[in-house]
Parts: sequence; structure tokens; C-alpha cells
Amino acid sequence: MPKVIQIVDRFHIFKNLTDDLNDYLKRNIADRIQMIDRKGKAGIEEEIILNKRQKSKKESAERKWKVIQEAQKLYKEGMNITNIAKKLEITRQTVYSYLEQKQPLERSTHSILDPYVPMIKKLILEGKKIDEIYDEIKANGYKGKTSLFTSRLRGIRQETRMNIKYLKRSKIKQLLFRNIEEIKDESTRKDLEEYLETNHELNTIVNMLRRFKEIISSKKPRRLNKWIKDAKKINVKELNSFITLIESDIEAVKNAIKYDYSNGLTEGFNNKTKVIKRIMYGRCRFDLLRLKILA
Repeated sequence: MPKVIQIVDRFHIFKNLTDDLNDYLKRNIADRIQMIDRKGKAGIEEEIILNKRQKSKKESAERKWKVIQEAQKLYKEGMNITNIAKKLEITRQTVYSYLEQKQPLERSTHSILDPYVPMIKKLILEGKKIDEIYDEIKANGYKGKTSLFTSRLRGIRQETRMNIKYLKRSKIKQLLFRNIEEIKDESTRKDLEEYLETNHELNTIVNMLRRFKEIISSKKPRRLNKWIKDAKKINVKELNSFITLIESDIEAVKNAIKYDYSNGLTEGFNNKTKVIKRIMYGRCRFDLLRLKILA
């Protein structure tokens, strides 16, 4: 049959690629990835690592300043000190002090550990142990007592964990089989988009996978050469293994792009025949096997 054209089965070429990339995920990505919940943004921002204690005291000072302004307003309107104290539920002496206040009172709420809280939270997110965290802040200038550090650490840990979420590798694996826009679960889709922003190599590989799928159905086999060249630049072991495979029979792969023919139907009948044969093994003759296959 001199005019026979060899065509690689498209299903198996995709399976080889996704299997190789699944090996890449297993090698490079943990089963569960720790992420920071930042409403769709990636990385560590100041709004997350701010000291909760300081924020609370700031809010308290703002509420107090509103009471001071209310006391001064009532006094200007002619209300006496006693009635102002009753209305605002404070003492007369406090009213006198409030009337003299010209601007918000900036009390020092600063602890010697406060400047190091962002660093401590960052080290917690990186999985550092207590001794490692303490040594790190000491190396960066902390001169306070160990007791202050240990007493505050539990609260800092709880506050930090409130901003942590986890992404399973099994969710990332979905990117091997469908485009991110096709993922129906909105929460999962946003988590994957956020993670791809932080993992440049995986993002590049996912884009290469999408390009390969487009090339296979493009009817333009020449595009495969450019794809192979770009894929080699990434220099990922599993992707290089797949490139070696398709280069070993490149014409058959290009024929799969060029033609609509596939051996999938033949393989389907082949598989069905094997299943029937195994079910009948040792119990029936060839005549019955032939009838079952033809039925």
C-alpha cells in the first residue's frame, strides 16, 4: 500500500501531553498550596500585615474625637457643662478637658514589637518556626524581651491565618483539560487566575498547551514547528520529553493536523472486541464470539 498516509491519533497525542504535564505538576507543586486571601490580588500587602492592635486603637481615638467635637458644638450652642456631661454620659471634668482640645489627641500606642509585626506575619506565611522568627527579628534590630514576643505571637498567628486560603493541586490539574474561562465554579476560577499570576512558568506552560490544542485543529501543520521552537525555550523536563516524542514521528503528527482522518473508530471496535473476548474466555467457542461481535 504505497499511498498509505500515517496519521497519529489525536486523542493519544493529547493524552501524552497532559500526562507529561501532570507529572510536571506533581514534581513542582505541593498537593495543597498556601495562598493569601486578598480579594483576587496576589502577594503580601500592607493592608493585610498591619497590626490589628494599632488599628483598633486608631478607631477608638477617632470615636473619641467625635465625642470631643460634639461636646464643643453643644457648648457653643449654649448648653451648660452639667447638661453636656449628662447628654454625652461623661464627667464634668472630662467635658472641661474636651472643650480645651483643639485637635485629635495622638497618644502613643507604640510597642517595641510593633514595627516587626509585618515581618513576623510574612515569616509565618513562609512556614518559619518560632525560633527562626525570633532570630530573624533579632537580626533586624529587635531589642525587646522574649516574653513580649511570645505573648503577642499567638494573636499575630490568628490574625495572619484569617488571610490564608488553600488551593489544591487537583484544582490546578483542571487547566490541563479545559481553558480557565470554561471552569464553571467562579471561586475556583478566580483562585486559579490568582495563582497563575504568581507562577510565571506554569502560566507559560498552560498557554503553550492551549496553543497546541489550537494548532491540532487549525489545518496548518507549519505552525507546529514554531510551537516546538517556543516550547524548547521553556526548558521544562516533561515538556521536552513530549517534544522528543512528537519529533520522532513529526510527519504523522503534522498529518493529524492536516487531515480529518483518525484511527479512533478502529481502536474503538478493537477495544470492544477485546472486552467481549475476555468476558467469554474459557467458556465459549469462536462461532459464538463471531456472532457476538457482529451483533
